[in-house]
Amino acid sequence: MTASTHALPLSRGAYSAETLIRMSAFPDGLVLAASLLLETHRALPKEVRYVGDLQRWMLSQTAIALHFEHRYDPSQSEAISASSLMKAIADTGIASRNTMYSFLSEMERYRFITPLASTDGRRHMFQATEMSEQLIRRYFDIHLKALDLIDGCQRHALSRDNPLLLVRAQPLFARLLLTREDWYHPPDTIARFVHSDSGISILHDLAKGAPSVVLDADSPIWIGDVSPNVFAQHYHISKTHAARLLCSAREAGLIGWAKKSNRGLCWIAPRLVFAYRFWQAIKLASVSQAFDTACKEAGCAYG
Repeated sequence: MTASTHALPLSRGAYSAETLIRMSAFPDGLVLAASLLLETHRALPKEVRYVGDLQRWMLSQTAIALHFEHRYDPSQSEAISASSLMKAIADTGIASRNTMYSFLSEMERYRFITPLASTDGRRHMFQATEMSEQLIRRYFDIHLKALDLIDGCQRHALSRDNPLLLVRAQPLFARLLLTREDWYHPPDTIARFVHSDSGISILHDLAKGAPSVVLDADSPIWIGDVSPNVFAQHYHISKTHAARLLCSAREAGLIGWAKKSNRGLCWIAPRLVFAYRFWQAIKLASVSQAFDTACKEAGCAYG
């Protein structure tokens, strides 16, 4: 099921990022997704932290896509390997071959993947473990629930009743994002967070405090108390790392506090909220398109 995903047909329930972000309930869906993702991080800190930066997140999603594609049609797709991953991310600049080998080694060590038996005794091909499949299902369900909140459809219920839809939809989702340079190479506003360990979770936490409608593009948005110590505790990172990340954002004018210290009553810049929401719209739109296509292939309806 290696899919051509540059232009999946759009229909009711399948959106472009530009359409999705204009929908009135989009901020509410985004808050739901962020809250459930942060809840997952706190419940499964070791597992989530491993994919807590954008590079590892992209490689993990791509690896799972290869796993599901190979399960769906072994004759048409390769299992997880350094070469199949490099082929999948070709021309994206996401990772080097050395990084790929290191990534697969860590994936095996953390029991996200396990070697496939080979005739020559070498361990070059892998499959995802049951733990990985459960994590990706939880991740996909979160975004289906968010989309359902936005437009009133019943994707999550349908996915729950038809678990094989994930095997069809997740590879389409991952390959769609591999066509979106504005997702995997986001603007600096976003990049300073998401290329840092657990920075994605910190970004979710900050942005979900913004109101649904931001009327003034110039005035700071006050979001309540923010402390690097709390972030460190919630997301199992060092206080130094959390403080450094927030200081970097403060120097860029993306975040600030009522007092001179980097704790207490905090504001974020509207441009951070706008950038975050469009970046997340790319992801949610890709989920909507992938799930819609998977449902059409399976003859399922969710509207």
